[in-house]
Amino acid sequence: MKRRAGVFLLWLLAGILPVSAAQAQVLPALRIDPTQVTVSGISSGAYMAVQFGVAHAEVVSGVAATAGGPYFCAGGDALGGAAVGRVIARCMQGDPAYPARPIGVDERRAMAAATRQWAEEGRIAPLSALAAQRVWLFHGYNDGIVRRAVVDALFDWYREFVPGQQVFYRNDMNAAHAQISATCTRPAAADGGAACNACTQTGGQYINACIDPLGGGAYDAAGAALQLFHGPLLPPVDAAGAGTVQAFDQRPYVRRGERERSPVRVALADTGYLYLPAPCAAGEPCRLHVAFHGCQQQAERIGLAFVNGAGFNEWAAANRIVVLYPQTVATRAVPFTPYNPQGCWDWWGYNDFFFDFAGRYATREGVQVAAVWRMVQRLMSGGEGRVEAAPASVPELLRVDVSARAVALSWVPAAGAVAYRLLRHDDEAGGAAVETIVNAPPFVDHGVLPARSYRYRLQALAADGAAGEESAELVLRTASEAPPCDPYYSLAADRPVDARNRPSAAVCP
Repeated sequence: MKRRAGVFLLWLLAGILPVSAAQAQVLPALRIDPTQVTVSGISSGAYMAVQFGVAHAEVVSGVAATAGGPYFCAGGDALGGAAVGRVIARCMQGDPAYPARPIGVDERRAMAAATRQWAEEGRIAPLSALAAQRVWLFHGYNDGIVRRAVVDALFDWYREFVPGQQVFYRNDMNAAHAQISATCTRPAAADGGAACNACTQTGGQYINACIDPLGGGAYDAAGAALQLFHGPLLPPVDAAGAGTVQAFDQRPYVRRGERERSPVRVALADTGYLYLPAPCAAGEPCRLHVAFHGCQQQAERIGLAFVNGAGFNEWAAANRIVVLYPQTVATRAVPFTPYNPQGCWDWWGYNDFFFDFAGRYATREGVQVAAVWRMVQRLMSGGEGRVEAAPASVPELLRVDVSARAVALSWVPAAGAVAYRLLRHDDEAGGAAVETIVNAPPFVDHGVLPARSYRYRLQALAADGAAGEESAELVLRTASEAPPCDPYYSLAADRPVDARNRPSAAVCP
């Protein structure tokens, strides 16, 4: 009996604990649709997702960022990663030990100028590719680590380079600093799933369960982002029964220039993880999503909680989406490694040298950006394929996500349509419907007001101008504005504090 119990325990831990590189597999070469490669991230992973999406926008069609700031926020302070205190003060703003510095007009101009210059120099993708991306942003108003002003600046940065109808931002929920997941469990599941915090709590595994104040039960951040990127998807299913989590060796992908580097030298782990749906393993064409964990969420600290509990695998299982989970590692052995004690992704230049140009880490030349890009290239090397939904005869509107001042809509493209007529009725204002001509889904409507009811209808338009049958009416209500909230968090003490750096348990409802 004891032997059976021991065997069961070993089997159980195999699904929870990280795997060494010696046990890891080689990344498979798959048939990936090159038009459906997307990325996401939380906290430092949000910064990394933005960096990766900007550097490789010709391939990355969608970016989701939770609690992250604008591209190249570190600015000139990124030179060699030496001025991290100033970077925290400006690009996080939540620790009273580093009094907040605003992201002002000069800083915003410098970020935009660097983006344009690097695009011209070929260090990142062309701006025309960036303009085609779909973007989903999230900030919870109980987040005392990365304050709302930082994510507001990211929204403004994207609006400078991406049309507004492609950028959605939700900031009206009472979430703390965390990956918001509809599929994590309390307590932790036996398969290594995350132990969720309550929505307003910060810490632990930094994975929270939240109720959507607009109804519909648990808020599904992963589902909202993926459907903004891909349009209507099949509902999520049990991930374990429809695919596998595989450990893979990250070491072959880590270089500085043409020289191979030990992953730990650049704060990367030897082992990364992949969620592989069964049809993708069998050679069917699939999509690819890269999910960047946040600080203190690397596998060496929380096992496979982020991999199994972030909320992506269930959608991936139902919709042929391969999910890549690259991994960092905490490092402290300066000068042999960067000083990165919380296992964060490099968004302030800790992997750059003083003789590098400031911001190298955020471009195609950045060591971590380049390593993950090689992983993506390997996964895409099995031949092209396309994942396409059958055209709809009459488009059906999907409510992707709703905030206080934006409504994200999508639909399956209609056969023969060259554009769409979208009609919005404001029940409280009355009057005629507001008409917008949209070239293709998705569409983010920024013309709405908080706590108002709206009705939407859609018509497909043919090349000769003929209008198709109207969709069924979609009725929804926008969220209320976020209440005034002033959260703070001590990075040194790893706990919520007040503005004077005293321990605090206060949360905004």
